[in-house]
Amino acid sequence: MKLAGALLIILAATVFGWEFSSRLSRRTRQIRELKLAFEALETEMVFGMTPLPLACSKVGKQAGPLLGRFFEKVADGLCTEEASASEIWQRTLYTWKDTSDLSAAEINILQQFGQTLGQQDMENQRKQIRLAISYFNQEEEQAAESQKKYESMYKSLGFLGGALIVLIML
Repeated sequence: MKLAGALLIILAATVFGWEFSSRLSRRTRQIRELKLAFEALETEMVFGMTPLPLACSKVGKQAGPLLGRFFEKVADGLCTEEASASEIWQRTLYTWKDTSDLSAAEINILQQFGQTLGQQDMENQRKQIRLAISYFNQEEEQAAESQKKYESMYKSLGFLGGALIVLIML
């Protein structure tokens, strides 16, 4: 019975460590997806002259499931609500951010971008999109460094932490 309990504790701690490790890789992937989504948004708005609700909808269909839901909710809000694009972006971001693995820095970039959404001419909006992409490039580099540095550490600490708890309990 003690052996089963000890194995269960070690297994739970190991899974916990692996989850922390996978959050690092998901964050890097989500930042990369954000960059691609913003590039697609720029293409739709600037080169395709697509209206913002339709551009967000198209980006939502091209993006991955998590980011796609965000852009589609923004597009739905732009079509159905009487609020400004900035308000809809901010409100959607507030409800969506907890479902992602993005850090406060990436959420802040999205908030800053949302404050300018739909309030500028096409050229300035393009500059804002380019600025957000450059910030995401920096964040992606930092996230990749963190992933490289800490991913194996979290996996090891999960297992070793579980083993330490078992040793202390014995």
